[in-house]
Amino acid sequence: MPDWLAIALADPVLRWAVYVTAALAAVTLLTLGQVLVLAELASRRLVRRRGFDADWRPRLAEATLYERAPPPWPAPRAQQRLWFLLLWSRTQRQLRGEAHARLNRLLQAYALDRFALALLRRRGIHLRLLALAVLRELADAVHWDVVARFLRHDNPFLALAAAEVLVTIDAARAMRDLLPVVVARQDWTPQRVAALCQLAGRAAVSPPLLDALQSAPVPAQRRIAPLTQWADPAVLAGWSRAVLDRPRDSADPGLRQAALQVVGSLRDGSDRPRLSQALADADAGVRLAALKALGKQAALKDLDQLLALLPDPDWAVRQEAADAIAAQPGFDRAAVERVADTVADRYGRDALRRAIAERHP
Repeated sequence: MPDWLAIALADPVLRWAVYVTAALAAVTLLTLGQVLVLAELASRRLVRRRGFDADWRPRLAEATLYERAPPPWPAPRAQQRLWFLLLWSRTQRQLRGEAHARLNRLLQAYALDRFALALLRRRGIHLRLLALAVLRELADAVHWDVVARFLRHDNPFLALAAAEVLVTIDAARAMRDLLPVVVARQDWTPQRVAALCQLAGRAAVSPPLLDALQSAPVPAQRRIAPLTQWADPAVLAGWSRAVLDRPRDSADPGLRQAALQVVGSLRDGSDRPRLSQALADADAGVRLAALKALGKQAALKDLDQLLALLPDPDWAVRQEAADAIAAQPGFDRAAVERVADTVADRYGRDALRRAIAERHP
């Protein structure tokens, strides 16, 4: 034994220091060995995964062109089923029509649709998301009840994925079930809800949205009002006009903005008095929505109304009014510049000159 080690072991404090140092060295070596082993396993797994994809990509491509029953290739082994579902779902996202249907039948021939349903009972969120991606492509009504129970799941991503599956299966039925969930769930972003409505289509969104806007409490109406842009304006026309005809102090500004957006899409001349009234609203968002609606049917007779909004305290309203003036039919650059010279408000004049530079370069 070296002298320094004998001296260290003779002293109690140094002995403990030697033991701790040796333990740390052993832990470090074990950790390093574990990292090396895991890296090697991951590398081998990646090689196997690439080989699997290289084998199955041309098979899936062939299956989209020709259907053979039973499939000429052996089913993926148990440890390859997740890889197959990932590759299959990515391929299906790019397909439509009969090619899409052929790959659905290939999946069912291997009984992997039942495997996907089994994944929904697993605890891993990533496994459940994969299962929902597969069920979205299958779009089979027999899966409705199994998927619908995830709408109220605590994980918002899982709930949104389930909603997308239901919309794919039956858009009209799904939107009737989804709107109450949209009101209740504050963790669903407006962008994701809008994507669901866009996927469902106007015909599926309009009737349940109208029912909700007419019967739901005001906070719930405010939550779903932005979805009116994804509905059929003709279906929501009566509701929109009723909202705009209410006294200003009794109508929520968010609902008035949504109603103005619907009325603007209708381009009905009988709504012009409603638009003119909304231009004088105390809420800047309502004034802006009214301007955008009026801009879709603006004429020279509206010039005075538009000029009156150039001194508006809200920047967006001034800019929208200036854009509407510069876009007037029959107005060339010289005509708009003459109008700009008559504007007394400095900010309104600057907004109009910016619009001139953009519209009449």
